Amino acid sequence: MDLGQTIVVYLGIFLILWYAVALIYNRRLGIRTYRWLQPGVATLGKITQAKWLGSSGSGARIGVAQAKHPFRQAEVAFLLETRELLPLWLLNRLRGIRDSLVVRAQLRSVPQGELEILPQGHSRFGDLLTESKQNPWAMLDRELPAGLQAAARGRNTDNMLESAKALLNEVGPGIRRLSLARTAPHLILDMKIAQLRSEPSERFFNLLTKAFGGNLESADS
Repeated sequence: MDLGQTIVVYLGIFLILWYAVALIYNRRLGIRTYRWLQPGVATLGKITQAKWLGSSGSGARIGVAQAKHPFRQAEVAFLLETRELLPLWLLNRLRGIRDSLVVRAQLRSVPQGELEILPQGHSRFGDLLTESKQNPWAMLDRELPAGLQAAARGRNTDNMLESAKALLNEVGPGIRRLSLARTAPHLILDMKIAQLRSEPSERFFNLLTKAFGGNLESADS
């Protein structure tokens, strides 16, 4: 074999070995993450649904049909990076894709206003500002931690943002999107999970509960 063929053969062997090792790693990480996450979700209420998203190496979804105040119901999912396919994993890393946690919840009281909290300069802000002329969004001139920005519309948004302050201070660097809306799901939180794993998951969900436990209620809810 010439040099080129040798490189191709060894590269193929390396990719196969990488796939096998990454597959085992992701499955073990998925099981550890599920075991870490379950006690935290249980603080929201009795878990009524729990299933893998394909396999333990991809992620899982945990649901609470009748959640405690301030939530009515909640669904929590974690998604793991596709580490098995090295080129795809490297590409996703360059795009900022990491292991993530997604919380979708319906609140017992409908928020008076709506908030979108995203990293500074996020393209979604442009879409929001052109979304509706009858009920327009506006950027909030508030300094937020971890390079985050907020857009809002409706009433009571200053109080809503103040309520979320402790959560933002604690986990702000990992937040990719925090959304509060008047339509269900009222709460959507998408964030990197890596920084959360160093603490019991109950701590994170206690912060989440306190952040949305008050100052959100609508007079007609």
